This record gives sequence, C-alpha cells and structure tokens, in this order.
Amino acid sequence: MSEQNLIIDEQRVVSMHYQLTNGFDELIDSSQGDVPLTYMHNCGGLLPSLERELTGKQAGEHVAVTIYPEDAYGYAQEDLIAEWPRDVVEQAQQELSLGMRFKALGNDGEFTLASVVEIRDDTVVLDSNHPLAGQVLNFMIAIVDVREPTEEELAQGYANGGNAAGLSKPE
Repeated sequence: MSEQNLIIDEQRVVSMHYQLTNGFDELIDSSQGDVPLTYMHNCGGLLPSLERELTGKQAGEHVAVTIYPEDAYGYAQEDLIAEWPRDVVEQAQQELSLGMRFKALGNDGEFTLASVVEIRDDTVVLDSNHPLAGQVLNFMIAIVDVREPTEEELAQGYANGGNAAGLSKPE
C-alpha cells in the first residue's frame, strides 16, 4: 500500500534500513538481515537531528548522515558515574556483569538506566550516561518506503511494525 513519490514529512510513516557506526568506524547497530526500522516522522521516535536530515527524502534514496554528540546524546558527564557498594547493587540484581543495564534510583529521586562499567572486590562503578554519549554517530540509511499513517497510528502517535532500534531521542 505504498504511495508513490511521497516525501518524508510531518507524521509520514517511514521504513528504512540503516547501519550505525561510531567515529572509529565500529558497528553499533544495523537493521541488515532484519525488518526495516519503521517510525512516524517528527513524533519523537528518532533523534531530532536525524529526522531533520531525512526530511524531504523519498523511498529509494540512500542517505549518509554524521551526527556529533551535541546533536545526539551529549557528552558523558562525570557526575553520572558513581561507585556503589557491591552488596547494595547485588541486592537489586541477580548477577552482575560488565555492560549490563538496569534501572537505578538517582540522587534526584528519579529512576535512570545505569550501566555496570567496572566490578571491584567491594564496589561497583555505575554509569548513568546514555551509552552513546560523547560518540560521533555515522548513519548509512536506505529509505524503503514512505506512506501516510493509518488512523490508528495517528491516534496512538507512532507507527506500527518494524523493529525497535536504538535510535531514539535522548531521555
């Protein structure tokens, strides 16, 4: 049910394949071998800086986009890295491993996602920065389809289908 020649614009549903690498050309994420990522444009599904670059494009186009930290997830903040007593963290989790992410109660009383970055004998170092903070993001995108949203999609504010990639806006 694709509509010919639609451009990516406000609330259009976009399906695309992507490959995401960092500034060192290390692969971070990709939709290759999976279903395309599907999202509703300008509804908070992707980084605003990425959506700006896709606006006006059409199905069949290939787009290369580089996004710097200040337009993505910002730079890592030292105050979001903290050392915790290992027994306190282990109480909340079954088994600790490097890189695992879980919800933790922050100093502001709000829950935040934290990553285990170091496990010591008596302490654990947790990082609440976004995992992509401080990184240059290089996207290679192949736009598969652009269509009008269904009534259901408009009502719910997001597109149905596709995979759930880690390309969302910062929280």
